Amino acid sequence: MTPRQRILAAIELTGPDRCPIHHYIFPGAIWRHGQKLLDLCDKYPDDFGNAGIKANTQPRQQQDSMDDVVEWTDNWGTVWRRLRGYTSGEVLKPAIPDWDAWKTYEFPPHPDEKHYEEFAEQVKQRHPEEFVHASGGGFFQLMQHMRGPANYFMDLAEDNEGVHELADRMVKYNLYSIERYVKAGVDCISFGDDWGAQHDLLIHPDMWRRFFKPRYARMFQVARDAGVHVWFHVDGWILEIIEDLIEIGVTVLNPQHACMGTQRVGEICAGRVCIRTDIDRQWVIPYGTPGDVINAVKEAIAVFGSYNGGVMLHGEVGQDVPFENIEALYSAFYEYGQYPLNWLNAQ
Repeated sequence: MTPRQRILAAIELTGPDRCPIHHYIFPGAIWRHGQKLLDLCDKYPDDFGNAGIKANTQPRQQQDSMDDVVEWTDNWGTVWRRLRGYTSGEVLKPAIPDWDAWKTYEFPPHPDEKHYEEFAEQVKQRHPEEFVHASGGGFFQLMQHMRGPANYFMDLAEDNEGVHELADRMVKYNLYSIERYVKAGVDCISFGDDWGAQHDLLIHPDMWRRFFKPRYARMFQVARDAGVHVWFHVDGWILEIIEDLIEIGVTVLNPQHACMGTQRVGEICAGRVCIRTDIDRQWVIPYGTPGDVINAVKEAIAVFGSYNGGVMLHGEVGQDVPFENIEALYSAFYEYGQYPLNWLNAQ
């Protein structure tokens, strides 16, 4: 199978030859382990051309400085601060510090139509070998960054007019690009919002359903009506809203299943939506033994992948992960991810 065929078969539960693989390695891990880590990734390549790894080997503007703390301003006007070697950080100065600033705030311009026309040509060239996905744009997290986290949660609690205006404008802004990427022929539109803390949602499920669910649904519907898949990444505890996400069109879900219990998550969604796994990056991958890592991979495949597909194997690698655990992770993806899953019958 080509990578695209394999990924689509896993998502659509139509029988891949093996579980698709998706690597992601933070820059700090690449700096720590160097060329031997890149060689390992070439030995166990993923189905996305190792794109996530290649991107983090490239110098970025905010990495030009060798200072331990790096500051930069994003395209939305928010000033960030982070530790060198990581891809995320914290908001230092929000783009919309108060609702007076909102009155004159302008969103970044969309790319011109030539961008989407060129992208459509690239899609034609990349098919049928490559699975092509495009971003649906930011939403919850982006708005939280623009207002500042404390401000934004107060906005929601107060149910003020500005927070509704911002959300509706963000949906409209995203739909502009989603519609054009769908027309270009992508396989998938991807979204990412971290909705969970360690043991609970960041807001009450009722508020999530009232404020966010219908707006997500509007964005997802454009893709699903065209037969395009919807990929949703979300960290933290989201057990209460998994059913909602499936209901409004998510076909690839990337939850932090270990913090909720892999078996428990599987009881809700296994065989109904393709899971891009998040092998436990808080404890097992950095602090477990290679055997622990292998067992976590086997558990994820058994729970989510026993449905003629249904699983995409992924485990995030930070700079605190020992090399032997990375090797165990990737080798297990290949050893235990082959269909048919004969090793399950031998247990």
